[in-house]
Amino acid sequence: MTDDSSSSTTPGQPADGGAPPPPPALEPDRTVMRPRDPEPPAGAINDGDGPPAPPVPAAPVSPAPGAHAAAGAHAAPAAQPHDTAVQPPFPGGFDGEPPAPGDPEFPTRVSKAGTTGAVTAVGAGLLGAAVVIAALRSRSDGELDWSNFGVGLGATAVLLVIAVLGSLAGRKVGGRAREEIVTWPGVVGILGTAVMIVTAIEDDDNWVIYLVGGVLFVLSVIGYAAARRAAFAVVAIAGLALVYGVAFDDFVADGLDGGHPQVVAAVVVALFVVVVTLLGWVLPSRAVTGVVVGVFGLVGFVVMMATFVVARYIGEFFGSMFGLEGEMDPEGFGMPLSGPGFHEADVWWVLAFAAALTVLWALAAAISNNSGFTILAIAAPSILVPLASLALAAEHPTWWSAALAASGGVLLLGGVALARLRGKSVAREV
Repeated sequence: MTDDSSSSTTPGQPADGGAPPPPPALEPDRTVMRPRDPEPPAGAINDGDGPPAPPVPAAPVSPAPGAHAAAGAHAAPAAQPHDTAVQPPFPGGFDGEPPAPGDPEFPTRVSKAGTTGAVTAVGAGLLGAAVVIAALRSRSDGELDWSNFGVGLGATAVLLVIAVLGSLAGRKVGGRAREEIVTWPGVVGILGTAVMIVTAIEDDDNWVIYLVGGVLFVLSVIGYAAARRAAFAVVAIAGLALVYGVAFDDFVADGLDGGHPQVVAAVVVALFVVVVTLLGWVLPSRAVTGVVVGVFGLVGFVVMMATFVVARYIGEFFGSMFGLEGEMDPEGFGMPLSGPGFHEADVWWVLAFAAALTVLWALAAAISNNSGFTILAIAAPSILVPLASLALAAEHPTWWSAALAASGGVLLLGGVALARLRGKSVAREV
């Protein structure tokens, strides 16, 4: 008979009397696998929210049957070494806009002229030398020497033809080298054309200056449209200056009072500088055009101040020599033999127009971040104010120096404060 009590076991006790109970059976893994986000194709760009992350392999799962197959079904292929997802595929970067499909500047534009630039510069210089020699020798005996003049015409024609041939090349394949072959032969050829016109006509009438200025301006505009280089803009400014000066002499100068020539000249020069700077600001070469016309204006104002200084010291010299202090000689010199020879208020007016241009150049430097405007804004007061003090024969130059030093110091301290505020704001943005 079988003893049921001896064969039965109590819960929690080992079945064989000494061995520990077996571990409980493992429950099946019920982890639900979420489908991976679709991976972008190779070469896709980031949306700008952060750097693109490389593909992440699928997370390991429990070693249940078929798990490896499931993981392999959802895993993305590993990035290849040539994957360009982390490289911006266009110059604007990830945050920029891709160029239009028909943009002629993309993607084969050459950024350096290389040997083409050196060869072009020397060749244009040699042809320019031929034009200058021809212009100097064509009228050496008064009559037009057609042998020399023909060489000058031929050299000018070669320059212009080469520039035209260069402009016919595709901009997207020429790049910087194409610009060089258009710009420098074109600029030298335009100047040579003006020289040949003056040599051929040899007339000092104003219509010749109108013609030369118009030719310089029109050809420079065409060249700028072909190459987008600032050298053409500089030549165009020269043509405008010629036409502007002659037009003022023909239509305005006769109706003005001749007693204040420096003030009139200051108005004319300042107006030209402001108008050309504003018109040129819409062009990519606005910094070059603004600085070039600014140099022209600064030189003009220095000449005006120099005439004040010369008149002051010439008047004092002749007045002390002949003892004619305060007397006038309108039939002779047309100015007092003693005294300044001008109205002292004229010096202040010229200085006021120069100050307006200085403010303009300082603002242009702040907007464009170009050092040329900064140099103009520094040079104008540094040169013109000392000349004005000489022209006015300042009796207390110490007060002039002290006032200028105090004003400059206050402005520099303000600049230091603005720079600190600017640095803090940038640091907060970062």
